[in-house]
Amino acid sequence: MKKRSQTKPRPTETQPEIRMRVHHFESSNERQEFLKNLAISSEFEMRYRGLLDYYGKEFIDYKKQKPTDKKRNEFLRIISKFMTECLEDNCPSSWQQCQPSFWEELIFTFYPHCMHISTEEKEVETFLSQLKYFVKWLDKRVGTSWYPRVEEYTFIASSELKACEHLLNGLFLNDFPRIYQSDWDPEQDIEKINHKFEQCTDRLNSIFEVTSIIEDTVLLSEFETNHSYYIRGLPYKLIEIGMIMSGIIGKKSADLTWNWFQTDGIYPKEGKPTLQSRGKVRPYHCFAFEKMAYSISPI
Repeated sequence: MKKRSQTKPRPTETQPEIRMRVHHFESSNERQEFLKNLAISSEFEMRYRGLLDYYGKEFIDYKKQKPTDKKRNEFLRIISKFMTECLEDNCPSSWQQCQPSFWEELIFTFYPHCMHISTEEKEVETFLSQLKYFVKWLDKRVGTSWYPRVEEYTFIASSELKACEHLLNGLFLNDFPRIYQSDWDPEQDIEKINHKFEQCTDRLNSIFEVTSIIEDTVLLSEFETNHSYYIRGLPYKLIEIGMIMSGIIGKKSADLTWNWFQTDGIYPKEGKPTLQSRGKVRPYHCFAFEKMAYSISPI
């Protein structure tokens, strides 16, 4: 019999590398258990790879304790995405091997990109509470002692993340003032934004730090080049020095100031080191407005 070649083709720019994992079931009972866990994990959208890693077991068992709790389910959706999609193969090998930077990135960098807009603006409060509940449970279950550190981080993060949540909601209300009205037509608003954006001769999709606010003009510094951009039309009263804003700006050639066209994420200043280390690569998918295809024309 001719043997199959063991040589794998090298990934190219048009052929991304695909990693596969094979799991052999020792019995039909093990297979049935796997299928049950798959059904449970699908409720909080965990990727299949999580079922074969240590954290998947904890997430599923934590979910089982309160299977209909929507707040717990949303928390599990966020933290499972962090571990399966953000960290992927760089995920710690166990809860004991996690470093403080693991919790810092989750709280200050990944979570802000998972915020949803809402009239109540209680997303941050709910997430931080759910995180503390989970870590306290985790410490008892696996013998870790992360709760004091996570409690410290959540205390530091609370006010800053709430400010980010307030600005995120303000930005979307700025672009879509009728967003909470029953007769709101999203396509009409998006068309207006696209029409204005198409008139821009200069466009930039990047991550910026707020360095100054001069009356109604916000001064942003771009991460990669440190170049400064003067932005008008933002809800400047909601913006604080040091905030990190990820999104798209544009202007006409004759204009002196830029306009903010699309929001990808709002972060507290503590998230800056992680975002800078990622460069211009978009670190995460924006969940703020995921129920609607909010995307302007490509730049």
